[in-house]
Amino acid sequence: MSAEPSAATQLLQQHLSHPVTLEDAVDDDSKPNASAKSPGNGESATPISTKKDKAGLATDSHELFPELGGTAPKSAANVAPVWPARANANGKANGRPSGAGPAHGAHKHSAPPSGASTPAHRVAPPNLSIPGQSMEYLLLEPDHILPRPQLKRPLADIVKDFNRKSRAQIRLVNQPDNRIRVEAMGPKGDVTMQSLKDFVGLIGTKMKVELDVPRWARPHIIGKGGSTIKAVQEKTGARIHVPKEEGHAPADDNDDEDTIRVVIEGNSQQAAHAQNTIYRIMGERGGQVNAPVKGIPAEFFPFIAGPNNSFISSIEQEKGVQIRVPPAQAFSSTPPVVPAPSERPVFYPAADSSIHLAGERNAVKAAREAIEQRAEELRSQLLVEPIHIQSGRHQFIIGERGISMQQFFEDTGCTIVIPTDDDDDIVKVIGYRDQIANAVDKTIGLAMNMQCSNMDIARFHKQAPGGAGAHARNVTRYLHQKRELERLGKAHNVHFNTPFSDDGALQWELYARDGKNIIKAQTEVKALVDGLPPARMAAVPVDPFYYQYIKREVMPQVRQDYGVHMVVPEASEANAPLLLVYEGFESPVSYQVPSQRDVAEMQKCLQDAQNHIRGLMSQQEAVSSKSVEVPLKFHPRLQKFIKNEQDSAGNPVRARVSNNGETVIIRGPASVVDRLSAKVVEFVEQEKQDDKERGFTLEFEFPQKFANHLIGKGGSNIRDLREKFDVEIQVQDGKVQLKGPKAKAEAAKTHIVALGRQLQDEATHVLKIDPKFHRELIGAQGSQINKLQTRYKVLIFFPRTNKNTKDDESVAESASDAGKGRRQQAPDEVIVRGPKRGADEARDELLSLLQYLKDTSFTATVTVQKKMLPSLIGAGGAVLEQLRQSTGAKIDVPSAKDSEDAQVEIHIKGTKTQVAAAKKVLEEKKAVFDDTVVEKIEVPRIYHKALIGTGGAMLRDIAVQAGGPSDQRELARTIQFPKQDADGNTIKVEGRSEVVKKIVARIQALVAERESQVTDAVEVPVEKHRTIVGRGGETKRNLEAQFKVSIDVPRQGSSQTNVKIVGQSADVEKAKAHIQNLVKEQPGETVQIPRALHHAVSNNGQIFRRLRNDFGVTVDHGGQTVPPKPKPAAPAGGARANGGALPLITDEPEAAADVHSWKVVEQNPSSPEEGGEQGDIPWILRGPAESVDKANKAIQTALEQASKHGAVGYLVLPDPKTYRFVIGQGGSKVNAIRKQSGCKITVPRDQAQGEAIELVGSREGVEKAKEMILAAVKEGVSARSRGE
Repeated sequence: MSAEPSAATQLLQQHLSHPVTLEDAVDDDSKPNASAKSPGNGESATPISTKKDKAGLATDSHELFPELGGTAPKSAANVAPVWPARANANGKANGRPSGAGPAHGAHKHSAPPSGASTPAHRVAPPNLSIPGQSMEYLLLEPDHILPRPQLKRPLADIVKDFNRKSRAQIRLVNQPDNRIRVEAMGPKGDVTMQSLKDFVGLIGTKMKVELDVPRWARPHIIGKGGSTIKAVQEKTGARIHVPKEEGHAPADDNDDEDTIRVVIEGNSQQAAHAQNTIYRIMGERGGQVNAPVKGIPAEFFPFIAGPNNSFISSIEQEKGVQIRVPPAQAFSSTPPVVPAPSERPVFYPAADSSIHLAGERNAVKAAREAIEQRAEELRSQLLVEPIHIQSGRHQFIIGERGISMQQFFEDTGCTIVIPTDDDDDIVKVIGYRDQIANAVDKTIGLAMNMQCSNMDIARFHKQAPGGAGAHARNVTRYLHQKRELERLGKAHNVHFNTPFSDDGALQWELYARDGKNIIKAQTEVKALVDGLPPARMAAVPVDPFYYQYIKREVMPQVRQDYGVHMVVPEASEANAPLLLVYEGFESPVSYQVPSQRDVAEMQKCLQDAQNHIRGLMSQQEAVSSKSVEVPLKFHPRLQKFIKNEQDSAGNPVRARVSNNGETVIIRGPASVVDRLSAKVVEFVEQEKQDDKERGFTLEFEFPQKFANHLIGKGGSNIRDLREKFDVEIQVQDGKVQLKGPKAKAEAAKTHIVALGRQLQDEATHVLKIDPKFHRELIGAQGSQINKLQTRYKVLIFFPRTNKNTKDDESVAESASDAGKGRRQQAPDEVIVRGPKRGADEARDELLSLLQYLKDTSFTATVTVQKKMLPSLIGAGGAVLEQLRQSTGAKIDVPSAKDSEDAQVEIHIKGTKTQVAAAKKVLEEKKAVFDDTVVEKIEVPRIYHKALIGTGGAMLRDIAVQAGGPSDQRELARTIQFPKQDADGNTIKVEGRSEVVKKIVARIQALVAERESQVTDAVEVPVEKHRTIVGRGGETKRNLEAQFKVSIDVPRQGSSQTNVKIVGQSADVEKAKAHIQNLVKEQPGETVQIPRALHHAVSNNGQIFRRLRNDFGVTVDHGGQTVPPKPKPAAPAGGARANGGALPLITDEPEAAADVHSWKVVEQNPSSPEEGGEQGDIPWILRGPAESVDKANKAIQTALEQASKHGAVGYLVLPDPKTYRFVIGQGGSKVNAIRKQSGCKITVPRDQAQGEAIELVGSREGVEKAKEMILAAVKEGVSARSRGE
């Protein structure tokens, strides 16, 4: 196969076969042939545009500037075009590589300057190719060459002089269109092209080209530290001016309309080269874009995506882009407006979300247009249907308690917008005309699928100060913050809606699918609200600015010191006050209805808390604000500056800083704002001054061997220095370059030079340390070594290991990255490097720590059975921790899950003494465990209770006597009974063989003894049962212990007289005889008591109980009837003492406080006509002789006292609820009245209406007691009516 002819040969052949005629000449007005073929490959070629820029430079002509690459298409209005994808930035344009000149030796094409295009198949007359030589050319417009007066010599002489000095030869050829073709012939390579550029630089005019490029391209054109623009200028020889960013917000990478003006200065060749280079940079950076589609209403998102994302998927496949449509939301900050009749609804663009496109720039543009077109169609097709639905039911349509928006759209083909304002009840359904009715039905069905009940909590405290509604709002806020309503909702599956208004809380709405749950929840809510009366709450006026300070500093202290919880208003509660709620000092908080005493304590604590908060607020300054104008480019540094200033100031209340564009707003205490705003102004002025000096550069030498120290791990040290001194720092080849304001650069230099001097004093120590100590020397996560490195400012290197532990890795890597290169470490080498003094001290401390580890690194191993580990560790590790504390040794017990072997090893580490002590204890425990046996015995369940005994006493006695444990947990593990709900009679005994043997023997003996027991009964009159039982059962227990029997006395009130005795036959007989002797009728001593004083002496039967309990003496009356208890005679006609009728309990409390019924009865009436009992009643005392004498004395004393108390008063109050005011907290009030009046006072237990309070004493005493009782009732009623 013959070789393909060269380009020059092909051109020559074409020229010879087709002589040029007039018809072949280029017509400036002719249109480009779009179907022309590119020579060489036959592909369709796009005509080359040669439109001139503002300077009249056809930079896009490859023929004028063959080195500059293919065309750079321009859009109208001198706006930069949409550049090709990054993958094609360096690809072919018009059938040839973009940005590349023709091959050396090839002939160039000529293009007219008129703006017309030359067909690709047109070629210039050929030149002969000389082997080893290359010819390059440029076409210059007449105005691209300096006028003759500005040339030092004629153009021909300039060419001759240049050719004498250059390796390439220049030749000028005049073209028919008045352009000049500059040809350079010379060696192959860059020499010829460079000569061509140099010659054009001699004769070319200086020109200025202005380019409009997107603002996002600015940083890419400049490059880091100006590196890119500097390289372009050096390569092209042109000067490039890029405008500064003065106060602009960050550029949007997807906004091609926001442009800046870039100016290029140089000759025609330099300007064209620079322009195309800039276009190429933008093509590389802007090929792939990620752009939002703004202005689309959020309600359109699901319609744009289409069912199952069908519409979006089609665009993605057609355009080759990726599209992300935000999920539809039920709540919108810009909801559509419901139209008037015959009008279209108004949809607003989404405020906080947008559709995002990603892909090649042109494809993204096409996809955006398709989406925007779809949005316009939806504006004309979609309808909005409003539905009035109770706001509390909105939560059951869409969301956690309803269905998802996606499900709603799939079911109905429509979307829905739920209002965010609680006062707005209009739900808007959006969809097509034929689908919207179905969506409306679906919406109503979801909303009405829950039962609802209203609850007005304001009615529980109607008399609340400030209004019941305001108090209800306070209660609601508190319960929400304490999450009590959330707790109730979960407990009963109920949802609460608690709306507010300016006047307070509105009726609560309770929603549930089951109405029973609402009833239960209402009951608990009632209890909560009752426990939160107005007396438990108070409000404090505080400037909202201080809310954060109160939350952070005041709230914990008030809770701890006063037992008061603070409810700080949220941002949504604009008019709500700072609320104080008394919770007390106990946990959890009790919500019981407080007593009168509790209310007083609440009021005191709330008042103290209010005074404390007011005192703190009075010490705070007035809140003020100031604004400072700060250019946006200074804002990032200003944020850090303000943070540092506030941190260093240490003010308890910090100023708050926000911004609105360039305006920075500072709000806070006046002095803080004044100081901080002044600092900000100084900062801005300094930044403006520094900004003028940003070009200052300072360069100095720094030892290369310490470069890594200066840079730090991952550049951390350099970043810190840049942040500290606000300068750019570059470290390279033993030099440091600082760029920034002069003063700051000088300060940074001083710091870096001082660091270099410090590092020059570096010392290195290599320590030989056994690798087994490395881990403990390093510490957990490198903590030990990090402390040494920080304390002595050194670096400590441990050798790398194959085992990638966190400790080793963290220290070794950080040290390695921060330090300079070092030789390979041996496994037992540790390197300490740093300033000599610090390195010496770190070395000494490291060696001291090593010696300590050696002294405490004695080890031992004890092998135990794996099943022993639970007993060794104990509950929560208590047993093992106790062993560690007692021996001081470190004991590592493996996890039972980590080993499949029957035996595991326990490792002990510490000093020699510690290890020996721990090993001894473990071996003893091991010996005990190895000797542990398990034995099971069958015992009928009827004996289990007796074996356990009361409170486990018998079981403990069995274990202890056998040498077993007395601890409750150990005891439960040693003797195990079957569970009550399990079948079987097996008792399992576990422990040392000797102990188990004794326990089993004892249990068997007890069971055998129980099986041989007999049961007998003895007849004991019911009134004698107390004699057998004794006080608190003491007599019965003594008898059971004395005779080793069990005695079963019938329950009181059963009327049974058989007392059962269970035990061994002989013991039962002895106990039976003793009981019969004990209850045998004893001769009694009779005491005659006047019948009129019977009840006064007996004190309603209390004296009989005292005689029985204290002396063992019983009292009976020989069969005589006990005189009736005197009752108060009702006043005639139901009149009260002051002449009026008893009030109804529904009367006003204040009116009822003075109403009562009072009757005094003499206990010693002299005649039956006076209503008194005549004669005496015998009191027969039975018991031991000594006890009877003591009882007789007690009765005589009581009789003497009753004789003095000759009056009994009966006081009846109309409202039984007021009796509690007589008793007082814990009986305090009635006891005080008893003490002051000398009377016995009995308040009825039932407190039913009409029951009298009985007062026994002298006539004067009962009257005094009555007045004190009435005063106590009046005081209690008044306090209750005040709501205390």
